[in-house]
Amino acid sequence: MGQHYVPQQYLKGFSDPDHPGTIWMYDKQSRKWARVSIKAAVQQAGYYSDETERQLNELVEGPAHDVLNRLRRGDTLGNAERSKLALYIGTMLMRVPRRRRKAYEILPQVLESTVNEVIGLVARWAQTTSAEPALVSRRFEEIERAREKLGTEPPSEVVDRIRSPWPSENVLALVAAMTWRIVSAGGTGFFLTSDNPAYFFEAYGLGSPESELTFPLASDLALLASWQGKPQQTIYLKAKLALVREVNRRVASGAERFVFYHVREDWVPKITDKQSPYLSRIQW
Repeated sequence: MGQHYVPQQYLKGFSDPDHPGTIWMYDKQSRKWARVSIKAAVQQAGYYSDETERQLNELVEGPAHDVLNRLRRGDTLGNAERSKLALYIGTMLMRVPRRRRKAYEILPQVLESTVNEVIGLVARWAQTTSAEPALVSRRFEEIERAREKLGTEPPSEVVDRIRSPWPSENVLALVAAMTWRIVSAGGTGFFLTSDNPAYFFEAYGLGSPESELTFPLASDLALLASWQGKPQQTIYLKAKLALVREVNRRVASGAERFVFYHVREDWVPKITDKQSPYLSRIQW
C-alpha cells in the first residue's frame, strides 16, 4: 500500500451509501467505471517520504478532518477551524499528481531561463577590461556543461520542491483571505470530486479579482471561495441545481485521471471526457 495523495477521510464524504468504505471511480484513461475500496484509491508507493507522510497526518489532515466532519454534520466554522481548513486546501493544491506534472513540464523552461541569465552575466563581464579571454572561454564551457547536466539531472533541491506538498505562505494567505461560501446541495443534486479536488482557474491564479476556488467537501456540500464579498467571511447557502452542475463541471475538467462519485451515473463520463468544456464564472 502506498501513500494517499488524496486523503481517505476526505473521500469518505463521497462514498457509496449502500457499500460503506467504497467509492465509484471513473478512470479518464480507460474510460471505465469501478467501485473501489477507498483504502486502495488515489495512492502510490513512494509518493512521499515517511517523514512527510507523518507530518501531513499530524499537522494537516488530523486537524482538518475534524473540521470537515463538523461541516458535514451542519456545524459552522470559527476562526480556528477556518485556518485549519485553509491549510488543508492549500496543501491539497500542492500534493496532487496534476500539480507535480505541471511543475515537471515547465521545469526545462525554468532551467533554460536560469542558464541564459548566467550567460548574460558572463557576456557582460567579458566586455570589461578585467576579463581574460581564456577565463571567459572556460566559463562559457562550464555553463554549457551545466546546461547539459541540468537537462538530464535537475538539481535535487528543485525536485524536492516539486515533490513537496507544502504550500507557500502566499498561497495560504490568499486561500484564508478569500470570501468563503459553504453551499449545500440540499437535495437539488450531488457533488463529485476528483484526484485534483481543489479547482481554480489557472489563468487567474488565486490573487486576482476574478479568481475563484472550488472545493467539494462531501456529496452534498462544497466550498466556493472568491474575492466577491468581505475578506475572511464565511457565508452559508443552499445551492441551486445550476450551481451544483457548474461545480461538477469544474472539478471533473480539472481531474488528472480519476473522478469520484457516490453512485455510477452516465453524465459523469460525459462532462469528464469533454474537451475544452465551457466553464462559467459564478457571480454572487
